[in-house]
Amino acid sequence: MIDFFTISQETVFEETQKRSRFISYSFKVRTNEEVKEKLHTVKTRHWDAKHHVYAYVLNENSSAKFSDDGEPGGTAGLPVLNAIQSENLKNTLVVVVRYFGGILLGASGLRSMYYSGSKNVLKNSGKSHYVLCKKINLEVSYKKYKIILNLLEHLDSKILSTKFENNIKIVAAVSKIDFNVFKDKIFQIPECSIDDKISDEYINI
Repeated sequence: MIDFFTISQETVFEETQKRSRFISYSFKVRTNEEVKEKLHTVKTRHWDAKHHVYAYVLNENSSAKFSDDGEPGGTAGLPVLNAIQSENLKNTLVVVVRYFGGILLGASGLRSMYYSGSKNVLKNSGKSHYVLCKKINLEVSYKKYKIILNLLEHLDSKILSTKFENNIKIVAAVSKIDFNVFKDKIFQIPECSIDDKISDEYINI
């Protein structure tokens, strides 16, 4: 996969239905271990809640999982997962905590509340676009610096850091799609070199 969307920030959304409180959390996660850590945090904070329903989708292998955590099958975790997938998000975890208010909501009511809470917390979280890039180290003379900036500006790229020393050292990310064009043009610019250590990384650009 050359790119994906995830949330921009982690947020909380709360709503009440028939005295039941639904508190929805969004988290940015990359691994199953990070999912476990976030779940542990929420469960510790809301140790007295009846349900801790969750769903997540990871970019790696597009793996997805959900849990009803004691709610009737298909009424809780699946609506949360559907909300994440409807926004085309990856590396995203949503946890919905429910404090039972003593009044049954029925299957349709539960599905509606879990989906609504998830959609709202994701809406408030915003979206970030991550692109598979080649992360590179450049060294360029002061004379040629503007040429490099102009080149990067016209490609799908991002400057990650710049150091002004005897020459200018730049760490940049160039999308994998544009990298061959970038590399061909770099070799035509005198007083500019590129390090052999090039790594693949998803960057928000």
